[in-house]
Amino acid sequence: MKLFILILLLILTFFRSAGVLAESKTDCDNRYLTLVNPVRSRNLWTDKSLKPIEDQYRIINNYNFPATWLIQDDVLNDGELLKYIKEFDQDQEIGVFLEISQSLADRSKVIYAYDQPWFSPNVVFLSAYSRSDREKLIDKIFSRFKNEFGFYPKSVGAWWIDSYSLNYLKDKYKITSAMIVADQKTTDKYGVWGQWWGVPYYPSKANILVPASNKSNKMDVAIIQWAQRDVTGTVGEGHESSNYSLQANDYIRQGKNTKYFEEIVGIYLDCKNGLGQITVGLETGQESVGYIDEYANQLNYLKSISYLQALTMNQFSQEFKKFYPDFPRKGSISREDSEWIFDTNSRVNQKYSDVVKYKSEIAFKDYFLADKSGFLDRVLPVKESKNLKNSNNFLNFFFILGLGVLAIFRKRKILFLSSLLFLISCFGLILRSNIVFGWQVFYGPKLNNLFVVQFVLTLTIFGLFYLVWEYVKSKKNKEVFLWMVSLSFGFDFILQELRYIFLAGQYYFGIGTNSLSILGITWNKNFQVSLLAKEFPSFQAASFLRLDINKYLDNLYFTFLVYPLIHIILGLFLTLLFLKLPRILRNNLIALLSILLIFHLLFIFNADPRVVLP
Repeated sequence: MKLFILILLLILTFFRSAGVLAESKTDCDNRYLTLVNPVRSRNLWTDKSLKPIEDQYRIINNYNFPATWLIQDDVLNDGELLKYIKEFDQDQEIGVFLEISQSLADRSKVIYAYDQPWFSPNVVFLSAYSRSDREKLIDKIFSRFKNEFGFYPKSVGAWWIDSYSLNYLKDKYKITSAMIVADQKTTDKYGVWGQWWGVPYYPSKANILVPASNKSNKMDVAIIQWAQRDVTGTVGEGHESSNYSLQANDYIRQGKNTKYFEEIVGIYLDCKNGLGQITVGLETGQESVGYIDEYANQLNYLKSISYLQALTMNQFSQEFKKFYPDFPRKGSISREDSEWIFDTNSRVNQKYSDVVKYKSEIAFKDYFLADKSGFLDRVLPVKESKNLKNSNNFLNFFFILGLGVLAIFRKRKILFLSSLLFLISCFGLILRSNIVFGWQVFYGPKLNNLFVVQFVLTLTIFGLFYLVWEYVKSKKNKEVFLWMVSLSFGFDFILQELRYIFLAGQYYFGIGTNSLSILGITWNKNFQVSLLAKEFPSFQAASFLRLDINKYLDNLYFTFLVYPLIHIILGLFLTLLFLKLPRILRNNLIALLSILLIFHLLFIFNADPRVVLP
C-alpha cells in the first residue's frame, strides 16, 4: 500500500512538473500581435456598402484589440467612408496604404498608365515612377492625410515599397514602421524573395529586403510582413505555395481551417526567439467579405493567448526599438524538418537548399529608375549589380575649391564664377554621376572612366575660359562674353518645357507647367487662335510631343562638341546684342536670362538618374 501511494505521488509530481514546464515554455514575454487592415477605394470592394468595414471593426472591438487601418489615397475622396473611419476609438491607428491610383497620380501631376490593370506593378507601386514623381505622389497623399486627420501617419504599407521611397518617407515624414508582403516567388505578378523569413527587422538604407548589419547602414523603420508564410511547402511557384500563410482567405482556399492558423501562429510566437510577432488582417471590402467569420475565429483564438500583446504598427515599432536598440542580429523559424536560419550575413534553409547572402550596400535598380515591367522581380541577391562602394569625385571637388581660392587671391572672381557656371550648365548631369549602392549611376551619358572624364572636363572648361580672359584685350567685352555664354543655357529650359499635341481638330502648343498642363496657345484648322491654360488627363498628356533630351545625351559628339559649341555661338550673339542695347534693356535681358538659367540649373540638380550600370 505504501509502495502504491509512493508511486501515485511520483506520478502526480511528474505531471505537475510537466505542467509547470509547459506553462513556462509558452508564458513568455515580447510576443506581439499586429492587426493590419488595408482599405482601398470602395470601387474595388465586393460589397460597396459600409458593412465590410463595420463588420471588421465590430469584431476587433468585441475583443478590445487595437488595430492599424492602412487607407489608400482614394479613401480620402469618400466622405461617408472617411467619416466612419474618423469615428474609430483612439486605440485604432490610421496609416497610409501606398498603392497608386489614377486619381492620386492626376492630383500629383504625374503621368499614369491608364491602360494597365489597377493592380499591375507598373502602375500600383511607387517603384513604377521616377524618383521625382515618387516624391510628388508621397507628398500629395501625406498632405491630404494631414488635412483630414491633423497629423502625418507613422505607419505605411504596400506589397512592395522601394528603398528610395522608404528613405524619403523616413527622412521627411518620420515614419516608424512599414509593411510589405512576405516572401513569394510568382504570386499576383509580384515576386519578392530573400528577406528574413516572416519576422520583423530593420532594413539597410540600400535595400528593404536586406537586414541592417551596422548602425551606419540601418534605416530606423521596423519592417513587418503581410501574410507570413508557413515554414514548409512555401518555396515553390504561384498560389499553391504562397497561400499557406496566416491570411484567412489563403489557407481556407487550401482546405485548411482555424487549427492550421493556430499552428502557424505557434511558429512565429515560439519562445525560443527573444521576440515574436505576427501580422493578421484582411483586405477590407475584398477578402474580408467572404472570410469575416474565419477572421472572427482568428481573433477569438488570439484573445485566448494570455501572453500575447496586441499593438498597432507604430506601437510595435516602439517596443521593437526597446528590445533591439541597435538591430536584431540573428534568429530562426522552424517547423517539422524545415528551418530558416538567418543573421545579418545570410538566410539559409537546408531542406530547400535556399541560401541568400546579404550585401547591405547593394540596391535594386528601382532605387534609381522607374520599373515599367509587368512583373515585379525583387529577388536577392541582386545579380546584375557588382559590389561597388559608394563614391564621388572628391578630387574634382577639391580642385574646383582650390581654383576658387586662387581666383579670390588673384582677383579673378568673375573668371572663376563664369567658368563654374558654364561647367555646371553644360556638363552638370555628367558631374552628378557617381557610384551608389553597387551601381554606376549616370544622370547624363554613359561613360567609361567616369571620374577621369569629370576631371578632364573641369580642367578643359576652366582652361578655355582662362585663355579667353587672357587674350581678349577689352575687359568689358570679355566679361560680358563669359557671362553671356553661361546665361545662354537659360534657353534650354524653354526648349525642354515646350509641349505640343493635336486633339480632335484642335492644336495645342506652349510651355509645360507640369506633366499634365500646358500654358500657351491653341488654334484650329481655320487658324482661330486663343490663349491656352489647360490641364489634360493622363492618357492625353502621355502623348505630348516634347524634346527628348535622352536621345541627344546618348550621342557623345553632341554632348561634348556640338552642345557646348552651340552655346558659345549663342553667347557671342547675345554679347553683340547686349553691347548695342540701351542700359535699361540690358538690365532686363540679364534679368530674364538669369531667371531662365536658374530654372535650367534646377532641372540639372533635380534630374532623375538616367541609366544605371553594374
